[in-house]
Amino acid sequence: ANPQRYFEAVEAAVELGHMAANISGLQISVFATRYGEPGTTLRWSTRVESQAELQAAMDKLAGDPAYRKWLEAHAELFAGAPTSQLTSIVSAANITPVPRRFYTVLTATAANGKYADAIAFGVKGQQFVAEATGLTTMFGTSVFGAFGSVGWLTGADDASQLDELRAMEATNPGYHELVAEAADL
Repeated sequence: ANPQRYFEAVEAAVELGHMAANISGLQISVFATRYGEPGTTLRWSTRVESQAELQAAMDKLAGDPAYRKWLEAHAELFAGAPTSQLTSIVSAANITPVPRRFYTVLTATAANGKYADAIAFGVKGQQFVAEATGLTTMFGTSVFGAFGSVGWLTGADDASQLDELRAMEATNPGYHELVAEAADL
């Protein structure tokens, strides 16, 4: 978002999410980043079953004159060109039809020659956190970008659940053992 027009950009991002959902037929969520990236970072997110489904939705958006006109009219609310990220979910637990309000994102890159072991570890880690917390958890691999990029998402309905997640990470001996396993992966 344009830092000088942040709140206008947030309102516009929500409006754009609704418009894109109506045109594409996908459920689109809008997220604002709190930590780790610039505080003006906004994200649109959707779940699809395949790249073909995503491409069909993108084609609908690109072919809609009202959508394109809206983008041109509101361009000054956003800073820089958008970037994209596409993740293939390998393992998940406690998924809800409606996305959670908050997500933590942890990323890593597999060591050379350790990709398969890193994927197996990623699933094990995702499952451990799901069982230890009861929260929505996902583990996935990047569809494009740096080879070996992986990530974990943990979803929560409120910030107190995020605090509980951090407390588990700090105090659970099983989690500490799990993290130690990742050292050479």
